[in-house]
Amino acid sequence: MAKAEPGAGPRLYLIDGSGYVYRAFHALPRLSTSRGLPTNAALGFANMLAKLLREEQPRYTAVVFDAPGETFRDNLYAEYKQNRPTVPDELRPQIGYIRRIVDALRLPVIEVPGVEADDVIGTLAAQAAAAGFETVIVTGDKDMMQLVDGRTTLLDTMRDRRFGPAEVRARFGVDPALVPDVMGLMGDPIDNIPGIEGIGEKTASVLVARLGPVERILEHLDDVEASGLRGAKKIRATLARQAETARLSKTLATIRCDVPITLDVEALRWEGPDPARLRPLFLELEFHSLLRELVPAGEVPEVERRAVSTPAEVAAALPALRRAGTLALAWGLDSGRATAAHLTAFAVAGPTGPVNVVAAPEAPAVLAALAAALGDLAVTKIGADLKALRVVLARRGVALAGPAFDVGLASYCLNPSRLDHGIPALAEELLGEAWPRDADPAETACRAARAAHRLKPALEELLRAHEMERLFRDLEMPLAAVLAEMELAGVALDVPALGKLSVEMGAELERLVQEIYALAGGEFSIHSPAQLRVVLFEKLKISSRGVRRGKTGLSTDVDVLTRLARDHPLPAKILEYRMLSKLKSTYVDALPALVDPTTGRLHTSFNQTVTATGRLSSSEPNLQNIPVRTDEGRRIRAAFVAPPGHRLISADYSQIELRVLAHLSGDPVLVEAFTRGEDIHARTAADVFGTLPPAEGRRLAKVINYGIVYGMGAARAARELGVPLAEAQAYIDGYFARYAGVRAFIDSTVTAARA
Repeated sequence: MAKAEPGAGPRLYLIDGSGYVYRAFHALPRLSTSRGLPTNAALGFANMLAKLLREEQPRYTAVVFDAPGETFRDNLYAEYKQNRPTVPDELRPQIGYIRRIVDALRLPVIEVPGVEADDVIGTLAAQAAAAGFETVIVTGDKDMMQLVDGRTTLLDTMRDRRFGPAEVRARFGVDPALVPDVMGLMGDPIDNIPGIEGIGEKTASVLVARLGPVERILEHLDDVEASGLRGAKKIRATLARQAETARLSKTLATIRCDVPITLDVEALRWEGPDPARLRPLFLELEFHSLLRELVPAGEVPEVERRAVSTPAEVAAALPALRRAGTLALAWGLDSGRATAAHLTAFAVAGPTGPVNVVAAPEAPAVLAALAAALGDLAVTKIGADLKALRVVLARRGVALAGPAFDVGLASYCLNPSRLDHGIPALAEELLGEAWPRDADPAETACRAARAAHRLKPALEELLRAHEMERLFRDLEMPLAAVLAEMELAGVALDVPALGKLSVEMGAELERLVQEIYALAGGEFSIHSPAQLRVVLFEKLKISSRGVRRGKTGLSTDVDVLTRLARDHPLPAKILEYRMLSKLKSTYVDALPALVDPTTGRLHTSFNQTVTATGRLSSSEPNLQNIPVRTDEGRRIRAAFVAPPGHRLISADYSQIELRVLAHLSGDPVLVEAFTRGEDIHARTAADVFGTLPPAEGRRLAKVINYGIVYGMGAARAARELGVPLAEAQAYIDGYFARYAGVRAFIDSTVTAARA
C-alpha cells in the first residue's frame, strides 16, 4: 500500500453500514412500493449514500457491515447486546435490497467474520492514519467518537454534523481517547453494557475529566470522595463494590484497532455507480428521484428523421410502416383540452428506419393520407395519451382504430403515484436516454415516436413482472377509448338558466355585502384575509384563543370561521358570502363560456392517469365537484340537461365498498343487512346513532361506514362529523361493538400485512 504524503493524502471514507440501516429504518415513516414492498430503510439508506457521494465526492470509500457470528465481546459478557430486539418484520425484506443498492453503486463492502463493524472501522482508520491518509468515519454512533484524532474525523450525514477532537470534547467533556472510560462508567442500554449503578453520562464525564481513566479512578477511590461531586461518598462505595463491572464495561465499550485485516486502499477506490444494475433496481423500488440523481441520462440519441410534406409523400411512406405491424405515433397539441386542440406536430415511426415527421398535420389532404394507416385494424398503434389523439383525429373525421399500446397508461398501471407518465420522463428512466429540453414540437415528436417503440417492450416486461398485464390490456386500454367517446359527446348545458341564476346570485351577494358591512361596523375588503383579521380580532374583539397563526397572521380559513360563528354572526355571513361567490365565479359564470360553439356542448377532459387511487378525474372544466347539498348547488346541477327525446342516467354501484367489506369480513350483521336489502346507512344509524333524528343519523352513519373502510380515526371523524373528539371515538367504538366481525377482519389483515 503506497503511502500518501502527510497532509496531502486523499481521504478514506468508512461508512457504518449496519448502523445506518437501523437509523434509516427508524428515521422514516412506513413507506412501500405500489406492490406493498416496505422501503423506508432502503430509501433512507440510499438517500444517505446519495448525499455522501454528492457532497463529499469520495475517491476511496467502503461500507462496513457487521458479520454474523459471535465476537470477543460475546465471549467476555454473555449478555452483551441481549436487550436488542429481533430484526423488525418490515426491515427484514429490505436488507437484501440495501446490499443490492451498495453493490449497484459499486461501493466496496467489508465485513470480517466474528468482528463487529466498529472494530473493523477502528482498525482500518488506524492503518490509514499510519499510512498518511485522513479518514472520515460516516456514522451516527457516538461510541465511535473515541476514534477521532488529528487524522480521523466523524461525519454524521443525517444531522449534518462533523466531529473533530474539539467537538468530541464539547460533547463528552473529555478527549476522544477517554470516551470508552465515560461509556464504561455510564453503560449503554442499547448494547447492554452494564456500567456502574447510579452513574449517568454527566457524572461519568466529570469523574473521567477530573480523575482520568477508569483504572486510575479505581486505584484512587479516595479521590472520588474528595472530588466534590454530589453523592461522592455513595459513588465511591458503588465503584469499590462494582470495580470488575467497571473494568468489563470499559473493555466492552472500547473499539479495537488491531483486528486481523489489512488495508488495501486501491481496492477501496470508488469508480462510480453501475447504471445497468442501479436503474432496474431503483425502478423496482420506485426511487425515481434517486434514479435521476444517481443515474443521469446518457447521451441524447441521434434519431434519423425524414420530412414528409405532401399527401403523396405521406402515402408513399406508410405501406412499409404498416407491413411492420406496429406504428409509433407522437404529436404536439396547442391546448391541454383535446376537444379544442390543434396539432402542432405529428410523427410516425416503424420499429426501424427513419421517423417520418409530417410537415402540415392539420391539412385535410394530409390527414386523409394518414387515415388508412391510423384506422388499420392489423397495425398496433403505440404512443402516450392515445385518448387525446383519438379525440383530436375524430374531430377531423379520422378514426384511430385497431390494437393500441399507450405507454403512459402502462406507466400508470405500474405506479399510479407517479406524477409524470410522459415519454421524455419514461425514456430517461427506462432507457437511460437524455432528452433535449429546448427542442421544437417537430423534434420532440420525432424523438417521442422513436422512444415509444423502445419503451413498449420495456413496459411490457414490467407489466408481466408486476402481474399488471390484464389490468392494462382488459381494463385501462378499452376504458381509454370509451373516455374519448365521452369527451367527444360532451354534455348539454342550459345556458339561459345559468344566466338567470347568475343575476339572482349577484343580487344575493350584494345583499350579503351590506349585511357584512353592518355587522362589521363599516366597509372593508371581504376578500382580504388581512382586513378580515383586523375586523374580527381587533375591531370586534372576537377571542382568538386557539386560532392558528400562519406566516401572515391569524388564520381566517373555513375551520376558524366555523368555530368563530358560535360567538358572533359575522363569520357565518363571511362563510355564506365565500360559498356563494365561489359558486358564481367557478360554475355559474364560467361554465357557459366553455361551451363549444360548434357543438353547443360542454366538453371536459377525463383524466385517466392522474389520481393515485385509480379513480378518474376531470379538468377544463372540472365537473366532479359541482355541489349538490345546497339549493344553489342543485340549481347548477339542474343546468346539465339532456337533449330532447333523451334522459340523463345516473348509475353507481350500490355501496360497493361496504358490500366487499361484508364479503371479506363475513360480519353476520353486515351480511344480513345486505341480504335483506336493507339501507345499510339507516341500519348503522339505528344501531349507533339511535337517539338522533333518522336523517341526521343516516348522514353521520354514512361518514362512519365509509370512513372505517379507509382507516379513518377519531380525529378525522371528529372533523368530518363536526363533533368533539371523544364523541367521535365513541361513535367508532359503537360501530365496532355492533360490527365485531369488521374489527376482527381489519386487525387480522393488518397483522398479516406486517408479517
